[in-house]
Amino acid sequence: MIELNNLTFSYYKKGVPALLGLDGRIEPGIHLLAGENGAGKTTLLHLIAGVASPTAGTVLINGSDPASDSPAQKGMVFLLEENTSFPMKTIRKFAEAHSPFYPNFSHKRFCENLQAFGMTGDEAMKKLSLGTRKKALLAYALALGVDTLLLDEPTNALDIESKETLKTLIASNVSEEQTLIISTHTVAELENLFDGAMIMLRGNLLWAGTEEETAERLAFEKTRAPEPDALYSESQLGYYNSIFPAIEGEPTNVDWRLLYSALHSPKGADVLKQLKNPLS
Repeated sequence: MIELNNLTFSYYKKGVPALLGLDGRIEPGIHLLAGENGAGKTTLLHLIAGVASPTAGTVLINGSDPASDSPAQKGMVFLLEENTSFPMKTIRKFAEAHSPFYPNFSHKRFCENLQAFGMTGDEAMKKLSLGTRKKALLAYALALGVDTLLLDEPTNALDIESKETLKTLIASNVSEEQTLIISTHTVAELENLFDGAMIMLRGNLLWAGTEEETAERLAFEKTRAPEPDALYSESQLGYYNSIFPAIEGEPTNVDWRLLYSALHSPKGADVLKQLKNPLS
């Protein structure tokens, strides 16, 4: 479990904080991390990965500081950034040198992931397209078996077929005990995988909750006509996608893209109030 306690970060001692007192708990599962450009998503990932330290507050993974120098702690978290570079000739060479730091790395899964992407792992990285290098990186990252895996814009540069393959690999590689956080601008591409979401706005964490917690508070409906009682509504291809207060005992499927749009709209305060005060 990841715990954020008044988590604050500023790039300059007297600068405006990039993160403004974030509080939240992220349980094991696959979680969306969404926010506009400059919202603080990458900064938050850096703090969770332990490659940066908070200006104030704490981030804990299973009760431990990810920025500690403990080799065991470092081997439990991995961040794959959008522009990660490889110092080795091939992904296999990199895995040979890098994977010993990760005790749960599965060479078998690594080979299976590469094969799923149509790769051998012996391709010269410098000669590969951006999308193919991304596939090699993802094949390796998903085989590490870390407690907490952080993927920053993993679908960027992937073609449609590769995005579908990635969805399949995430579902088959990530166990119930692991936490996977996916930062992305394209929520719909992986939406059916998410167990929960973290939605940010200008350095604030508006909502961090599971699908179950969200569905206890909000209902999502598609109708032909506008609904005047909706907390938020938008039209799309002749239909209206709307958010309402949840009704106890009536299950709903969470539309993460719609919730993101709602929280970033002028109606965001109304939706957020309902999230903070369920069944009211």
